[in-house]
Amino acid sequence: MNVYDTANQLERKLRFLPEYITLKEVFTKIKKDCKAFELFEEFKNMQKNLEQKVTKGEVPNSEEQIKIEKIAKKINKNEILSAMFQKERAFGMIVEDVIKLVQAPMRDLYQ
Repeated sequence: MNVYDTANQLERKLRFLPEYITLKEVFTKIKKDCKAFELFEEFKNMQKNLEQKVTKGEVPNSEEQIKIEKIAKKINKNEILSAMFQKERAFGMIVEDVIKLVQAPMRDLYQ
């Protein structure tokens, strides 16, 4: 089996993890909740804009920081969104562990 086949097999297996399945279920609920989905889209767009700024070496101004704080408060108050981000963190930890394993040969090479 070549490395790409293994990677594709891993990708398929990740989709059957309980952490992924519960994340997917929660996100489906968010899409059905207009307010939650609108807030999620607002957060996603804000995050994209911030990433673009950081890539350019810019720092968010005070107005943007206030907006970030407001959205974070709204998200924390929204049960379904905060549940989704909790599930996302759990799944993200697994993905990070897998990435560390995949990068181990290169890391070992330079030590």
